Amino acid sequence: MSNLFQTLALVLASATPRELARQIHYLKVENRILRGKLPKRIAVTPAERRRLVRFGAKLGRALVSIVYPETLRRWIREEKSGRPLREGGRKRKPFDVRKLVVKLARGNGWNYTPILGELKKLSVKAISRNTVKRILRIKVTMSMSGNEKTIC
Repeated sequence: MSNLFQTLALVLASATPRELARQIHYLKVENRILRGKLPKRIAVTPAERRRLVRFGAKLGRALVSIVYPETLRRWIREEKSGRPLREGGRKRKPFDVRKLVVKLARGNGWNYTPILGELKKLSVKAISRNTVKRILRIKVTMSMSGNEKTIC
């Protein structure tokens, strides 16, 4: 592994600024191609997040990354303030929406699709069939463990 770093250091030390600019341009094109093959959201581990913050903080606005620039700037601010980094993932649906999903499932014995239709009639937006499914799956798991009161 150290041989690889020695080779890389030798290439960089012997390169002229014009050659370095061509290499950087190539790497940017390569990154664009690879980013086009990635899914919309990329899960980044806390260790990867720390590495991105450590190296991205030095680049400033010239940064092009696998995460949104605003996200990286927020991570850098959080790192400087000393606060722990937030957990990844999306926020949960509001409690009243989850409660309504469980109530509709219990009261009518409906599956996911009719519940989703009722929620849309009630103007509950930005909820998918899989979200309803996940809410009901969590509800079943909670009721099996005896913690039913925490959800409803």
